[in-house]
Amino acid sequence: MATITTLREQRDTASAVRKVGGYSELVRLAAECRKLGEGSVPKRDATTGRWSIPATSKG
Repeated sequence: MATITTLREQRDTASAVRKVGGYSELVRLAAECRKLGEGSVPKRDATTGRWSIPATSKG
Protein backbone atom coordinates (compact mmCIF):
# COMPACT_ATOMS: atom_id res chain seq x y z
CA MET A 1 0.00 0.00 0.00
CA ALA A 2 1.37 3.41 -0.95
CA THR A 3 0.55 6.74 0.59
CA ILE A 4 0.76 9.83 -1.57
CA THR A 5 1.29 13.10 0.24
CA THR A 6 1.58 16.62 -1.07
CA LEU A 7 4.71 18.70 -0.63
CA ARG A 8 2.85 20.85 1.89
CA GLU A 9 1.90 17.79 3.97
CA GLN A 10 5.52 16.63 3.87
CA ARG A 11 6.77 20.05 4.99
CA ASP A 12 4.18 20.27 7.76
CA THR A 13 5.13 16.81 9.02
CA ALA A 14 8.85 17.58 8.87
CA SER A 15 8.27 20.79 10.81
CA ALA A 16 6.29 18.95 13.49
CA VAL A 17 8.97 16.26 13.72
CA ARG A 18 11.66 18.88 14.29
CA LYS A 19 9.52 20.70 16.86
CA VAL A 20 8.81 17.66 19.06
CA GLY A 21 12.25 16.09 18.79
CA GLY A 22 11.94 13.25 16.32
CA TYR A 23 9.58 11.04 14.41
CA SER A 24 9.14 8.56 17.29
CA GLU A 25 8.03 11.42 19.56
CA LEU A 26 5.52 12.58 16.94
CA VAL A 27 4.12 9.05 16.67
CA ARG A 28 3.87 8.85 20.49
CA LEU A 29 2.01 12.18 20.63
CA ALA A 30 -0.35 11.07 17.86
CA ALA A 31 -1.16 7.89 19.82
CA GLU A 32 -1.81 9.94 22.98
CA CYS A 33 -4.04 12.28 21.02
CA ARG A 34 -6.08 9.38 19.58
CA LYS A 35 -6.43 7.91 23.06
CA LEU A 36 -7.64 11.17 24.64
CA GLY A 37 -9.86 12.22 21.76
CA GLU A 38 -10.24 15.14 19.42
CA GLY A 39 -9.38 18.58 20.73
CA SER A 40 -6.43 17.47 22.86
CA VAL A 41 -3.73 20.11 23.13
CA PRO A 42 -0.05 19.14 23.49
CA LYS A 43 1.96 20.98 26.15
CA ARG A 44 5.70 21.13 26.67
CA ASP A 45 7.09 20.25 30.09
CA ALA A 46 9.35 23.15 31.07
CA THR A 47 11.66 20.99 33.17
CA THR A 48 12.28 18.15 30.71
CA GLY A 49 11.41 19.81 27.40
CA ARG A 50 9.35 16.77 26.41
CA TRP A 51 5.94 17.22 24.79
CA SER A 52 2.88 15.42 26.12
CA ILE A 53 -0.88 15.73 26.17
CA PRO A 54 -2.32 16.25 29.64
CA ALA A 55 -5.42 14.14 30.31
CA THR A 56 -7.43 17.26 31.12
CA SER A 57 -6.28 19.09 27.99
CA LYS A 58 -9.17 20.00 25.73
CA GLY A 59 -8.68 22.98 23.52
